[in-house]
Amino acid sequence: MQNNQVKKQSISRKKVFLITFFFIMIFFILFLIIKPKNKIKKFEKAKYEEIIREINAKKNGNFLNIEKFIIENENIYGTLASLSLAKQYVLKNNLEKAFIQLETSLKYTKEENLKNILRIRMAKIRIQQNKYKDAMQIIQEIKDDSWRNIAENIKGDIFIKTGNIKLAIQAWEKSKYFEESKTSKEIINMKINEVQTK
Repeated sequence: MQNNQVKKQSISRKKVFLITFFFIMIFFILFLIIKPKNKIKKFEKAKYEEIIREINAKKNGNFLNIEKFIIENENIYGTLASLSLAKQYVLKNNLEKAFIQLETSLKYTKEENLKNILRIRMAKIRIQQNKYKDAMQIIQEIKDDSWRNIAENIKGDIFIKTGNIKLAIQAWEKSKYFEESKTSKEIINMKINEVQTK
């Protein structure tokens, strides 16, 4: 009887030891997995901040280091750096390089709002290049209703550039309907009034 109790206690101690050992191993493995990921994220963020400082410094037109960072970082940091670099290219009137930069980022960006920001910037570049058909195709890729006010506003701008006043006014009226900002609504009204008085 006593031997049985000793055996049971010995078995239950082994079970407790094995369970404890098992959980320690799981926590250790998780620690090894999570810690490098955090280090990588911190490194990417630090590198991104350095890249943005470099873009803003505008010391020269050589952005090879920044382009390399964007190619190597197919994540939010790469996308944000791409948006900043594209802005610099637009300021330097290098519209095609800006467009290519945004188009490349669009291919790997997963977050839908960021995708829509990229599309809007791309469409505006195509409008500057007088490529209105391309601009319209890009804008029509925006399906999210929360972006409808901006999309319709840009459609109105495209229609007015192509001389279609009626469709421009219709698009602006739709934009105004979806718009929540009073200031933006006033700007749209100014556009409508301007084309109606011509």
